[in-house]
Amino acid sequence: MIFSEEAEASVIGACLLDPAQFDAVADVVAVEDFYFAHHRAMWSAMQQLALENSIDAVSLHERIYDHAEHYGGLAGLTELALNVPAASNARHYAESVHDKALRRRLRISLDEVSEQVSQPGSPLVEMIDKAQAKLAGVVGHRADKVTPVQGWLSSWVDELDDRYNGRIDPMGLLFNIPELDAKTSGMHPEDLVIVGGESGMGKTVVAAHILDSVCLRQRLPAVMFQLEMRKEQVFNRVMGSHTGVKLDALKNPRQCMSDEGWNQVTAGIAAAREAGLVIDDRPGLTPTQMRAAAKRWKEYYGKLGCVIIDHAGIVQPDDKTVPREQQVSEVSKASKILAKELGCPVILLAQINRENTKRGDKRPVMSDLRESASLEHNADLILFIYREAKHNPGCEHPGIAELIVAKQRDGEVGTVNVVCDLSRSRLLPATAENIANYHREFPRQPAAAFETDKFAV
Repeated sequence: MIFSEEAEASVIGACLLDPAQFDAVADVVAVEDFYFAHHRAMWSAMQQLALENSIDAVSLHERIYDHAEHYGGLAGLTELALNVPAASNARHYAESVHDKALRRRLRISLDEVSEQVSQPGSPLVEMIDKAQAKLAGVVGHRADKVTPVQGWLSSWVDELDDRYNGRIDPMGLLFNIPELDAKTSGMHPEDLVIVGGESGMGKTVVAAHILDSVCLRQRLPAVMFQLEMRKEQVFNRVMGSHTGVKLDALKNPRQCMSDEGWNQVTAGIAAAREAGLVIDDRPGLTPTQMRAAAKRWKEYYGKLGCVIIDHAGIVQPDDKTVPREQQVSEVSKASKILAKELGCPVILLAQINRENTKRGDKRPVMSDLRESASLEHNADLILFIYREAKHNPGCEHPGIAELIVAKQRDGEVGTVNVVCDLSRSRLLPATAENIANYHREFPRQPAAAFETDKFAV
């Protein structure tokens, strides 16, 4: 086994000799990095003592006396501190402890991968996903180098100047809905975007529109993890959004496709051939598996425009023993971390609970998100879709949907109206022309007709 008892003891001893050293090493080494159980107990207790500003041998001994037989009691702690070669080298000792911990984790991960490879019947692609996730998780976030603001302030000023002089467009990835883009400045790298709504309200229409906008129109690679539908069903919706061809025609072209429709589909196919679009419809994916797959696709394409996950409620947790609320919390947390790792927006679709149906105004609010606390906290942008026609089919404008910006870290909240054509899985700006075209194709029925329909045989 890979460990150094001397390095572990020296880290602890250095902090006992000079408590100021604790802050110098706390970002290098963690409790789980120590190999020996009594050293782990010591470091855990020292973390608590540091908060109380009372790191010393007596206080530490009182906290961990259950392990006294392993370290020799108070006399053993005193001797441990006296044997430290130089307290000022505490960070060097800590780096040695952390390095050996990483090597142990790497060996364990490699052993687990080797064992899985030897098991007959294990799907190769799934094994590769798990192996990549394991190896990527060995180093963790502490490998990132952090520098003071002075280290990157000049580049920040240069970027600000470039934005002012028009050399950098402040707009992120376009939603391709002008009013929404103006309100949000688009989607930005490292953002977690929550798209929420009731079942059947149109969340997947929004997702298809985003894929069309990012991938087919802005020509950036995109990955969608679709846990409910087949990839062909999702692609039908993307093509409907891009071409304006009805889903019925894509589903049954023999009966429903026109010559004009074929021309539109041909153009859409050409755009799709040039696009880096990945629709992963494997069932039962966990956050770890999605992370591994997304990082593999980023390596393949060089960059990703966005990642979409449909939807939070059916992502399988890595740990199925934890409570449901904690599972959803882990999904939202993992999605936010993934956005930062990939350097692109991650769009997480989420169901809302049915509390909105009990209100007079059924427009969703953030508290309607299922297990909402973690989703609210981790999201940079929360976007709800609401169609009045779902609750009131006889409403004046059944083709209008509201995109409600309920949270935006760097901007205002508000509502943007769009034309939502479910027959084509298409969103369009709510211009007078688009609204008139929709009403011509789908004439509004009087409310009485819907009441009569309830009794139709």
